[in-house]
Amino acid sequence: MWKVVAADDEAYIREALKKLINWEKMNCNLIDVVDDGQELINKIEEEEPDIVITDIQMPEVNGMDVCKYLYETYPETQVIILTAYADFSYAKTAIKYSICDYVLKVSIMDELPDAIEKATGNLNQLKREIEKNEKDLLAQLSLIQQIDHYIEQNYKKKLSLDDIAEALHINSSYLSRVYKIKKGKNLFDTILNLRIEAAKDYLINTDMRTYEISELVGVEDASYFSKMFKKITGLSPKEYRKQEENEE
Repeated sequence: MWKVVAADDEAYIREALKKLINWEKMNCNLIDVVDDGQELINKIEEEEPDIVITDIQMPEVNGMDVCKYLYETYPETQVIILTAYADFSYAKTAIKYSICDYVLKVSIMDELPDAIEKATGNLNQLKREIEKNEKDLLAQLSLIQQIDHYIEQNYKKKLSLDDIAEALHINSSYLSRVYKIKKGKNLFDTILNLRIEAAKDYLINTDMRTYEISELVGVEDASYFSKMFKKITGLSPKEYRKQEENEE
């Protein structure tokens, strides 16, 4: 079954998604429905869903922010936008981020099943393309080696999926999906782990501040870097440095 996560800041929409939509009939499993964009991004990182449904207007992190994040990190994920108004002034941005479909909230019961059908159709097509390319296993293994080599050489730079795909002359969605299938993990998890390992070395062997190390390993946002460092190591950068100093 296809995994689905959703976000909307209106309680009645969240309840409708949970209780009034027959997900099983559409070969889908609704993992969770949250009430803001940041929580949705956190849930995407945890679950790596196939389909994301998001309200366009939410405080702080809005639907377009979520779409940008998915486009840059999980481009094969199908995104369905929920909106209260038939206002498509953001259509250009939506096209840029390859959004699958829009659903008006007032018509959610009628329109969402059609949008889900479109999303699962796109996923099935991508799956068929990958299965077709499975026949060329050696080429795929070579591609994985090229990806690993490229990120090992460039992980300290600011990298997007499009950058990697362009450098290797391959479709970004295909690259992301094949890497996940072959390696069993997301491409950007690999990049993040390389950055954390490099950061450990800087923390042990230099007196640089956390924000300086963050920039050196390719992460512009120091608070995000610290959060990811602790998520992976169980310690903040400062705690890690202190622990290593005590062990010496």
